[in-house]
Amino acid sequence: MSSEWRKASEHFVCGGIAGMVARTVIAPVERIKIIYQINSKNSGRDHGWLRIITKVMDESGGGLQKVTAFWKGNSVAVLRVFPYLGVQLASNEFFRRQLKTLAKGPVAVTPEVQKFFAGGGAGLTAVLCTYPLDLARARMALLMEQGAQEMPSMAGTVREVWRQGGVRALYSGAGVSMTGAAIYCGLKFASYDASKELCQKYLLPDPEGPPSPFHRAMSGGLAGVLAQTFVYPFDVLRRRLQTGGPAMLEKYPGSIRGLWRLYQEEGVVRGLYRGCALNYVKTVPNTTVYLALFDYLKDSFCSA
Repeated sequence: MSSEWRKASEHFVCGGIAGMVARTVIAPVERIKIIYQINSKNSGRDHGWLRIITKVMDESGGGLQKVTAFWKGNSVAVLRVFPYLGVQLASNEFFRRQLKTLAKGPVAVTPEVQKFFAGGGAGLTAVLCTYPLDLARARMALLMEQGAQEMPSMAGTVREVWRQGGVRALYSGAGVSMTGAAIYCGLKFASYDASKELCQKYLLPDPEGPPSPFHRAMSGGLAGVLAQTFVYPFDVLRRRLQTGGPAMLEKYPGSIRGLWRLYQEEGVVRGLYRGCALNYVKTVPNTTVYLALFDYLKDSFCSA
C-alpha cells in the first residue's frame, strides 16, 4: 500500500471513530431538531421543540423508554456518520496536502484559502459518497415521528427509494446538500485552524507548544457555530426535500429558488432558520468532540 493510501485509510478510520462518538453525544438534540424542521409553519404550538421533548419521552418505542428514547435510531445514524465523517476528514487532509503542493507553483495561494478549498472539496466528496445513507436516515426519522410500528432497515429504506425512482430518487436534494456542505466544511476547517492559533495565543497562552485538548475543544465549538450560522438555511431546505418526495422537489426547485420561496412563505426565523437555536445546542458539542478527537487520534496513531 502506498504512503498516500495508508494515510488516507488511517485518517478515514480516525474520522469515522470521532464521528461515531460525537453523534452518540448529540443524538437527543439531533432527533428533536429533525422532527422540528420537517414540520411546517402551521404546525402550531403542539409541535414546538419543548412539546417534542415530552412527546418523544411519552411515546418511547423501539425498546427504549423515557430518556433513553432520545437515542432511538442512533445505531442507524452512527452507521451513516462513520463513512460520512471518515470520508470528510480524510478527504480534507488529502486535499490540503495536494493544494499545499500546488501552492508552490507560480500561483501563490494563501494557507487560509487552501484550507477553505480543501474543506469545501472534502464536504462535496463526503456528500457524493454517502448521500443515499443520509436520505434513508431522514426518511426513517420521519417514519419514527409519524409513529410507525415497524421500522425498515437502512438497506431496506435505500432499496425502497431506489424502486421509486432510481439514482435520481436516491440523490433527491443532493444539490442543496452539496452546496451547503462545501460552504460549511470550507468555513469549518479554515476557522478551526484559525481558532486554534488564537486560543493558543490569547486563551491559556502557549504559542510554542502544540494545541492542548482545551484549545482544540474550544476551537471546534467556535468553528461549528461560525460555519453553521452561514449554512443553516441549506440544512432546513435539505430536510424538506429529503422527506417530502416529488411534491417538495417541485415546490423547491434548486438551492437559490428553494431558499427564496422558503423565505417568502415562512420568513427568516420560522423558515430559513427554523430550529436554529436548537441546532447550536447540537453543533457546539458535535464539532467540539469530533474535530478535537480526530486531531488527537491522528496525532497519536496515524503515520507522519
